[in-house]
Amino acid sequence: MQLISIIIPFKDASQWISKTIESIQLQSGNWELICVNDHSTDGGEVEILKFQDTRIRVVKNEGTGIVSALQTGLKHVNGSYLTRMDADDIMPKGRLLAMAELLSKSPPKTIVTGKVNYFSTGELSVGFANYEIWINERTDNNDFYKHIFRECPVASPNWMGRTEEFKTFDFFSQLKYPEDYDLVFRWLLNQFTIQGVRETTLLWRDHPKRISKNSNAYNQENLFKLKLGWFNFLHPKPKSIALLGAGTKGKIAAKILLKNSRVMNWYDLNYSNFNTPVYNQQINNYNLISEDLLLIAIYPEKREELEAFIRSKGYVLGTNAWYL
Repeated sequence: MQLISIIIPFKDASQWISKTIESIQLQSGNWELICVNDHSTDGGEVEILKFQDTRIRVVKNEGTGIVSALQTGLKHVNGSYLTRMDADDIMPKGRLLAMAELLSKSPPKTIVTGKVNYFSTGELSVGFANYEIWINERTDNNDFYKHIFRECPVASPNWMGRTEEFKTFDFFSQLKYPEDYDLVFRWLLNQFTIQGVRETTLLWRDHPKRISKNSNAYNQENLFKLKLGWFNFLHPKPKSIALLGAGTKGKIAAKILLKNSRVMNWYDLNYSNFNTPVYNQQINNYNLISEDLLLIAIYPEKREELEAFIRSKGYVLGTNAWYL
């Protein structure tokens, strides 16, 4: 089995990191763990050094933040395969072996992922429960890129790739926040394939101190700026755009598209409720949609009727139509 390098950025995660490392120590195969101290102040490095495991090393982040920590960690890896973990999550037994086996059978430019299971000491929010279902559907259906403009289809601490390819394509040095989402777009841009193992390969801890809950870099507006920035790059002018949905997400999307001078026509299923323009844009009858590209800023629980309508208009999800 190839040597697998695991990068863990950590900052003020002393209450969880020991359990994370214990779950890694239970993994089969040949691995090394590079823990990148992102200026932690709560004694997390002391907790790591208690393990006295020669496979585990601690290095200091050369900059600040997760992106810099990934860049720093990559300089210290020795493995042919590369993966990452977060300091507050749990690695299920058998993860490294399952991912490495699939990667070894896959062609160059392949990323391997797997299913996730959220857990929390408190009540798990409906949003996280729905995201777990959605992201696991991407693995079941093997349609990661088809839904890329809706959410990040690969969990940040739940992938494995070839180290040399990460260095060749210089993935970490280019990342923008939210970095996990940006990384998947860079895989798409460079024509990487994503393959999923059917097992759960990440136990994803939900807690109040999660960085995604406490940093503006991961808020909804920045998520939309990132994905619509990539949309504009991957689908440049003069393609015409239809935006379906004038609710909260539709308004965020419209604001960003208009700021970037994209010509769009805006539609809503309840268009008759909009008597005045929004952002100087008329909300039109959805039956009139005919543009080259369609962005769908609604996601009803029962989507069969909506998707049948989209198909009747000549759109194919993942080709010229995407959920936001």
